[in-house]
Amino acid sequence: EQLPPPHLAEAVECFWSLTHESASAITHRVMPDGCADILFMRSPNVTTLFAVGAMTRFEDFEVHPGHELVGVRFRPGRWRAHIGIPGERITDRRTPLEALWGARARTLRERLGEARSPEACMATLSDAMPTVAARTPVQRAFAWMESVHGCVTVDDIARQAGLSPRQFRRVCLDHTGLSPKLLAQVLRFRHAASRVHLHAGDHAGLSIDCGYFDQSHFIAEFQRFSGRAPGASCPRS
Repeated sequence: EQLPPPHLAEAVECFWSLTHESASAITHRVMPDGCADILFMRSPNVTTLFAVGAMTRFEDFEVHPGHELVGVRFRPGRWRAHIGIPGERITDRRTPLEALWGARARTLRERLGEARSPEACMATLSDAMPTVAARTPVQRAFAWMESVHGCVTVDDIARQAGLSPRQFRRVCLDHTGLSPKLLAQVLRFRHAASRVHLHAGDHAGLSIDCGYFDQSHFIAEFQRFSGRAPGASCPRS
């Protein structure tokens, strides 16, 4: 992972790459994190460019020998202006970016295909991202929701955005592809997943620290989003 330049830090969490050079395919499990990505994939003969929406469940992807993946990961609620499509339309989907951007995506894919390294691909993606104006009240509300790891009520987050709970639900679906309740659950899970290796054998304490009702609630939500028991899980990377 690579941190974004300052002018993108408001909307972009990181740029990232994954290169697989061994002789056999590997399975890479991706878990929900509330984010959306633009994903460039390069194989020996083909290059593709996708918009990847927020996820509601874990998914396993096969990465084959000689494949290279490079992406830009947008913070929850901060990618609508970049990808340019309502969040609900790409939830749990990979959509060819050309279907959304047309010639702009074709040009970007060609430039990425000419890049000679993952670092050069990340720089090309960074150059293609426009600077977005200052945060709106809604975007500030999403930033607060992220900072407290989803431990908020819908009423509180709606009030932070200056909207009624019903209005905020519509806005949240449009900006993130997830309902406020599900986004909060995903952000809480992501925070817990990032800390679980520090609390081996103390899931009860971790569950309380992360805002779960009890240990059984914590374990059930972990299995829902990761497909594994807490001790066997790891955060999306």
